[in-house]
Amino acid sequence: MRRLLRLLLVLLVVVLIVGLAGFGYGFATTRRAWPQTDGRVQVTGLQAPVTVIRDRWGIPHIYAPNPHDLFFAQGYVHAQDRFWQMEFWRRIGSGRLAEVLGEEALDRDRFIRTVGWHRTAAQELAQLDPEVRAALEAYAEGVNAYISTHRGRLGLEFTLLGLTGVTFEPEPWTPLNTLTWAKVMAWDLRSNMDDELLRAHIAARLGADA
Repeated sequence: MRRLLRLLLVLLVVVLIVGLAGFGYGFATTRRAWPQTDGRVQVTGLQAPVTVIRDRWGIPHIYAPNPHDLFFAQGYVHAQDRFWQMEFWRRIGSGRLAEVLGEEALDRDRFIRTVGWHRTAAQELAQLDPEVRAALEAYAEGVNAYISTHRGRLGLEFTLLGLTGVTFEPEPWTPLNTLTWAKVMAWDLRSNMDDELLRAHIAARLGADA
C-alpha cells in the first residue's frame, strides 16, 4: 500500500512539474507578443522625439513636434495594438484571405475582387493631394518600423495561430493598404445597405420624390 501511495505521489509531482513547465513556456511565448506600452523605444524614421502617453483605459495620446512624426507614431502605435486586425482586414480588402486561410476563403475573395475595393482605392490614391499622401506615407513608415523590429512577435493572435517566423512574413504596409482598409471599415458599418439599395431602386423606378 505504501509503495502504491509513493508511486502515486511521484506521478503527481511529475505531472505537476510538467504542467508548470508547459504553463511557463506558454506564458513566455505569448508574453513575447505583448506590445511595450511604457519606457523608451528607439525607432528609426522619426525626425524628433515623440511622446506617447496611455491613459488608464490603454488609449494612446500622441504628442509630436511635426505632422510627419505624428502620423508615423500613430502607425507605430496602431501596429502595436491592432496589427492582427490590420493584416486580416487588408487581406479582406484585397481579396487575399485564401493565401493564409486556404480554399474556404476563395468565395469571399472572388466576391471582394469583383466589388473592387482595392482597385477603387488605387484610383483614389493617384488623385490625393500631396499633403494627404505625405500623411499616409508617414503612417505606413510607422507601421513598417514596428513590423521590422518585431519579427515573429507581431501579436498574440499570430502566435496562437502559429503565424510566426518562417510560416508567415507580413508584407510592408503601404498607403494603398490604408485606403483599402477604409473600404473594409465602411463595409463593416453598412447596416443600412439593404435599405439604401431598396430606396435607390424605388427612386429609379418611381422618381426621386417617391
